[in-house]
Amino acid sequence: MKSPSKYLREDLSKLSPYKPAKEPCVIKLNANESPYDLPEDLKERIWERVKRESFNCYYDPSCDELRQALAGCLGIEPDKIFVGSGADEIIYDIVLAFAGPGREVIIPVPAFPSYENFSVVSGARVIKVPLLLEEYSTDRKWRLDVLKIKKYFKKGTPQVMFICYPNNPTGDYFEEEDIIELIDCFNGIVAVDEAYYEFGGRTFINRLSDYPNLVIIRTFSKIFSLAGLRVGYAVADETLIEEFYKVKPPYNVSLFSQIAASEVLKNVDWVENVRRKIINAREDLKTKLEGISGITVYPSSTNFLLCKFEISRDYVYQKLLEKGILTRKPEGEGMENTLRFSVGTPEQNEVLIRSLEEILKGS
Repeated sequence: MKSPSKYLREDLSKLSPYKPAKEPCVIKLNANESPYDLPEDLKERIWERVKRESFNCYYDPSCDELRQALAGCLGIEPDKIFVGSGADEIIYDIVLAFAGPGREVIIPVPAFPSYENFSVVSGARVIKVPLLLEEYSTDRKWRLDVLKIKKYFKKGTPQVMFICYPNNPTGDYFEEEDIIELIDCFNGIVAVDEAYYEFGGRTFINRLSDYPNLVIIRTFSKIFSLAGLRVGYAVADETLIEEFYKVKPPYNVSLFSQIAASEVLKNVDWVENVRRKIINAREDLKTKLEGISGITVYPSSTNFLLCKFEISRDYVYQKLLEKGILTRKPEGEGMENTLRFSVGTPEQNEVLIRSLEEILKGS
């Protein structure tokens, strides 16, 4: 019997699925999750609300309560907000609505793999433009290759462009003026992914009134500690937001997820405390990593650090795994011999540092 894979679309035959590692580990530092779970009293408030709901009925398809809460936090109208099942669904809806067969998606790389994967699934042609690295400058910054990106701009058929801000996996912000220059002359949707906004504080939300083709992507998976519940949202001009409803699944966000996200937004003090702890832990981890010979640490405005090794990263990755520490091997141009470490608790970070010192000393 022939393999069912023969029925797969030809344009998907070479697509590598995004499969996060599921190796057994004691310390999980590979997915940029928050190292802090929700406090028990907050979980109880969420559960008490959930218990009062009817599980046999579909929940609010437009997430009105959560959009209203987000509108209050952001200082904008609820009609400018769309909620999805994680930032991944937002990315998918963008390419379904605005890319697809006969269109192109421009992605500065390396970047979050879902941009490319979902674009290919939509039937669009993907154009990847490598970042520029100021390797020998004091701050080792990654920059957008503005001139090369603009060479792919078309005035006829609309395009889509994704920009991660700050960027995953490189960790820091691109120059704001470079992004503005690109948006100014782009014919299509520009999606600025601000999944790590809370760790760096820079945003393009204040530019929405200037650019009706701009979409901001945010998530509850990082600072809000809700990665397991899958909640993300888009912010854009209301006429653009309306287009998302044409491609989204009818009931895309569960009642549990909507209620949990709404309740977390009421606990701003807890969220701010988590933010401070992660940023302080990041800076402490960065300092200690820089003190280990054989590691180059790149600047970060996120909850992770990208590091380049003088020895084989595969060797370091495997040795860390043997010690129960799961990390991430970023893929793409410029990522050779790099590992990405999510910022854990101070105790987890200390175990990582001691382990790296042992591994590199014995290599």
